Amino acid sequence: MPRFAWLDYEFPTPYLPVYLALAVSAGIVAGEQWAGRDAHTCLGPMNLPYLPWLVAVGTVLLGLAWWGRHRRRMLVPALTLFFVMLGAWRYVSHPFEPCFGPDALVQAHAADQFGRPRVMEGVVVGYPVQRERFTQYKVRVTHLWQGETAVAVSGMALVRSDNADLVYGDVVRIRGVPEAPPVFSGFDYRRYLARKGIFTLVRRADVRWLADGQGNRVLAWLYAIRARASAHLNALMPQPYAALANGMILGIESGIPRELYDEFNLTGTSHVIVISGSNIALVSGILLLLFTHLLRGRKKMAALLSLAGIALYTFLVGADAAVVRAAIMGGLYVLAIALNRRSAAIITLFLAAIIMLLLNPLTLWDVGFQLSFMATLGLILFGTPLQRAWDARLGQLLPSLVNNILAEGLLITLAAQITTMPLVVYYFGRLSIISFLANLLIIPVQPPIMIAGGAAIMLAALFQPLGQLIALIPLASLWWTVFVVQKLAAISWGSIEVGSFGRMVAALYYVGFLAGFLWWLWRQEQHARHLIPPRLRPGIMRAAWAAALAISVLWLGTTAFQARADGQLHLRVLGLGDNVAWHITTPAGQHLLLADDTAAAIPLTRVLKFLPAGRAPARLSLAAQAAVSPGTTIALGPDVRLTRLPGPQDETPLFHLQYHNFSMLLPLSNSQAAQEQWLVAGRLPTVTLLVTPWPGSGAWPHPDLLTQIQPIAILQPAGTHYPPGVQATLAQSPGLAGIPNNAITEIISDGQHFQLRRQAYPSDVQPIR
Repeated sequence: MPRFAWLDYEFPTPYLPVYLALAVSAGIVAGEQWAGRDAHTCLGPMNLPYLPWLVAVGTVLLGLAWWGRHRRRMLVPALTLFFVMLGAWRYVSHPFEPCFGPDALVQAHAADQFGRPRVMEGVVVGYPVQRERFTQYKVRVTHLWQGETAVAVSGMALVRSDNADLVYGDVVRIRGVPEAPPVFSGFDYRRYLARKGIFTLVRRADVRWLADGQGNRVLAWLYAIRARASAHLNALMPQPYAALANGMILGIESGIPRELYDEFNLTGTSHVIVISGSNIALVSGILLLLFTHLLRGRKKMAALLSLAGIALYTFLVGADAAVVRAAIMGGLYVLAIALNRRSAAIITLFLAAIIMLLLNPLTLWDVGFQLSFMATLGLILFGTPLQRAWDARLGQLLPSLVNNILAEGLLITLAAQITTMPLVVYYFGRLSIISFLANLLIIPVQPPIMIAGGAAIMLAALFQPLGQLIALIPLASLWWTVFVVQKLAAISWGSIEVGSFGRMVAALYYVGFLAGFLWWLWRQEQHARHLIPPRLRPGIMRAAWAAALAISVLWLGTTAFQARADGQLHLRVLGLGDNVAWHITTPAGQHLLLADDTAAAIPLTRVLKFLPAGRAPARLSLAAQAAVSPGTTIALGPDVRLTRLPGPQDETPLFHLQYHNFSMLLPLSNSQAAQEQWLVAGRLPTVTLLVTPWPGSGAWPHPDLLTQIQPIAILQPAGTHYPPGVQATLAQSPGLAGIPNNAITEIISDGQHFQLRRQAYPSDVQPIR
């Protein structure tokens, strides 16, 4: 129980930090809602309205708390209200969209990424992240050039460049277009970066080195060690195992192939390839076990050494917000174990949440924070009861070694998934049926990756052949991990889309979980022997089984209803940023995908998992040398025809889709010369609907195109910039409408009429960052 020895005072409830953490969270949400209604005013560079009111009311509440410090019914409400106000004020003072001063970098933002380039200078303040098409730098911008004058500015920018030779602490000159980060359908990239203190994005930047050595020397030294360790891993192992080892050991996940990353997501095992709560928990457990053995059971000293090891590892892997959060939780959990206090684990976990939320209230919306917090809470709440049940039923029947391995993997996985699985369902809209099995199979082989992988790095620095020998141990574990993940991800029913109904069930689950958690706290404070009184158990169990049966029936019915063929033609225009793909569902329920292999800002592989076709629809290439020859007609079902029009062999093929009286051309991305040939030869048929060329195609409609094909409706993707004359011609059409280039535009036709429907991507279909 928390105690102030110097005051000889004990809290009337040991779970006060739990209530206060919930109060801070509620206050932050209330502050976000209040600020979102533009009810605040900007007073200088920060949002600080009504601070005197907060001080006055807070003083009264703290006075009441002090007066009733020995009475739970007075202390808890007074402090809870105070922390609600504190959370609301903390968000208002640190919102997603703060008030910027006149010298802020955001004042130089262009309206879009095609605006006028600016010249900026700044310092690289983060570890460079290498992507497939660019290298990403976090730069603290200090100057903005206006003509021959360098004007002092302040602000953090995320800079993307082809220059991959820069390191932490380099002074750089940037030529590019500063803009506000985009907001994608289903993913708010602007808020994602705001949590990191970044409000400016510079794409396609020309970055030149000016000087070095301007960063923190300790961080520069640690980042240099990290880079050398990464180089050793890349030399010790083949790909993709080296990329996975970089993510698991050093927190460098940028080299992991996207398809493999998607397979980890599908199987619910992505937590093992990033430095998160589970990784830090693994490191904490290994260190605690090692030091406890070396120190012959002196748990407190072992805990202190373990904390020092966690801190060192945290700085080594970059010490970003996610890693620091996981390290705090792991460190507090180590302390709780050392103190033999199960309640202390709960208290320290919620104390950590209070600290992190007050330091950065935007952390509350960080999915990684939520998953780490709930996973740790699941281990604390359910780990011991599950272990007792296991020991009572199966533990005595198995050999000691088998029992330890199974119990470690099975019980930790189950305890964490009880609290995290609905969160994954809510955010990502998918339920991984094989997640439990996948985690059970790969978790036992993760410690060798961390331990032997780290040893291999250190030995390779001294003697490369010895490092290669030791690296065989983590390589075998990595091979097994990839083998299991790929085999299970290939199971078509292993991951299912749950839809809006499943998200609602997940939300209701957490409402029930919160109520149950508060009930558990109350029963703990009452020192009750049973969580549920024996006389109430039969009724509660019957109600739980009835609710589970009703939800299952409704869920299955809703899923079957949504998946049925409705007798209409569905054409989904899949906006992938600068690229596009086309997904056709025939009235009979057959599926066809038209796409090329061009890299896209939004990965097509992720989009396909959320479409009715599942992961493997029939595919027709849109490459210039497509297998379908000009003039070929493909029968997609009764009355549905897809015909490739004659045209140049070195350009993207143009198809004519027809269903009764509905027709359209796709994809129109051909050159002006090709379009003119079609127009002169009269080869372009009249169509019902036209989607104009996508932003990344570099094409635009021929000026005479609309006259010949006479479309009823014209859809123009966002981000397109056609010649002024072409745009003026389009603007004169009464059927012109804009569509997003980063979401799904669904065209539905019964053969006579058509309708449009827009659909945002689920939250885990995120652009390449």
